[in-house]
Amino acid sequence: MTKYLSFILFAAICLFSSCKGDLNPADNTINIRLKKDPERINPLIFPNPTAREVYQYIHLPLADFDPETLELTPLLITSIPSEMSIDTGLYTGGIYFDIELSNDAKWDNGSPITAKDYLFTIKAINLPLTNAGKYREITQNITDVLADPADPKKFRVIFAKDYMLALEAAVNIELYPRYYYDSLDVLAKYNFSEINEKNEEKLKADSALVGFADQFNSNDLSRNKMSGAGPYRFVSWTADQNIVLEKKDDYWAKDKKSPSLQQGPSRIVFHIIPDELTAVTQLKAGSIDIINEISAESYAELSNDTTQKSKYNFYHPSLMKHYYINVNNQDPKLSDKNVRRALAHLIDVDNVIKNLENGMAVSSVGPIHHIKKTFNKTLVPIKYDPENAKKLLNEADWKDTDNNGIIDKVIGGKKVEMELEIFVSSQPLGKKIAIMLQESASKVGIKIKITEKDFKLIRSENLKTRKYHLVPAVLSQDIIAWDDLSKWHSENDTPDGSNDMSYRSVATDTLINKIITTKSDSDRISLYQQIQEQIYMDQPAIFLYSPEEKIIISKKWNSSSTIKRPGYMANTFTLAGSPVLSNN
Repeated sequence: MTKYLSFILFAAICLFSSCKGDLNPADNTINIRLKKDPERINPLIFPNPTAREVYQYIHLPLADFDPETLELTPLLITSIPSEMSIDTGLYTGGIYFDIELSNDAKWDNGSPITAKDYLFTIKAINLPLTNAGKYREITQNITDVLADPADPKKFRVIFAKDYMLALEAAVNIELYPRYYYDSLDVLAKYNFSEINEKNEEKLKADSALVGFADQFNSNDLSRNKMSGAGPYRFVSWTADQNIVLEKKDDYWAKDKKSPSLQQGPSRIVFHIIPDELTAVTQLKAGSIDIINEISAESYAELSNDTTQKSKYNFYHPSLMKHYYINVNNQDPKLSDKNVRRALAHLIDVDNVIKNLENGMAVSSVGPIHHIKKTFNKTLVPIKYDPENAKKLLNEADWKDTDNNGIIDKVIGGKKVEMELEIFVSSQPLGKKIAIMLQESASKVGIKIKITEKDFKLIRSENLKTRKYHLVPAVLSQDIIAWDDLSKWHSENDTPDGSNDMSYRSVATDTLINKIITTKSDSDRISLYQQIQEQIYMDQPAIFLYSPEEKIIISKKWNSSSTIKRPGYMANTFTLAGSPVLSNN
């Protein structure tokens, strides 16, 4: 009887005071639509924009850019380190950073995050046997990492040569737990200085090291299990269906104010829904809370509907990305910059922005985003001009010599017709642009075949092997002041490198090499602008435009947007009526 009365009393208290204990996990689950399966969740070997939407809650760098201030702020470290000059000794003329990890930062097993984890992460990236080529382009500038023998939370990162992205290379790399990804401590047998491409053959001879690399590169650590310092833990991944994350219990940073460390929803479920109509239907039904990368047409339709406006918040931040078309610069048909420029004149970018983006985009002239201080404002977007395209093709000796409607040219002693193939994925935008290019190209004697296949296969079978002519793609960037331009350097024209276009320019290489060690801001800006001008003249890719992201979020959640990719941070959202998480 006493227990029964106690229950009645508790129920009455809850009824009149609206008990505010832990929220029901089912109610506090945020459902997010992903346009495609991200393939892997492993930023070191697969820093893909779609994967980033997921791994930003699992893997954290030492420091990252605040979504509001856009300033580099500490996450796993006590403060942003100062750059120090090296005046004596072996590395005279270089620089270093003394870094201290947060004293309370811990991994999922309760062990502290230490300098050994940092050293392991940088070794794993620089090991030529791992598929971390894109990160290696940056971290290869690190000369040494010295742990403080008196304090496992402190270490020094040394750059023998000054490097403009030294700070970002030192602290803006996702940190991996050594105990989880190298349980046998294989990398510990090697000094940092031994792990580089110069020693690749020696490293390949170590079967234990090869075994580590195979495991590190495997799907097992990219799809089945993973661990990081982020506020959420990986739960499950059903291919082409969903990915489930849950907020960690007893998370070391649960009282921290940094947005990247916050734990809003109890669960984050990513639903892989390629078809936009299906995704919008589920949004209206309430089974999806967030849709981004939505078409301008659907965005406008929903945002102009009075009924729908009362249910959702609509955001369109200008994200750091460009739509462009990869062009294989080493293909004999496309090796002449006049041909590449002619193709650029055959795409009506203004029309695409107006009709496919509802005007929410800015034409691109090169790889630097238009809102950055390094952007070259003197360059003019290439306009749709079929007549000029004909002229450029004629100057490159492409003519219809047999009057069959397709221009041709003698290459290597053999007549070759201008027949190109463009590979597109299932994404509607790429297909629409490909069709527009196909139609306009046919008017100047170019025959274009459109081949649709999974982008994973396009990457492995075409881009990496250079067996392609044209591939629409997205160039995503970070909000750092100084962009990494390694994608445009000829040394990265390798299967594992980022120069998928095989663009090779001595002038561009020279400018990039120079900018890396330039200290003056004004001199750096000048070099960036010269690089953009050189790329503009060489036309190694067809730059289209920088879109505004189109994000729709249910008003069930207290939400916000940011120009930081992917345009929102779901971990900072709370249910409407709950307190808003703050980073103040």
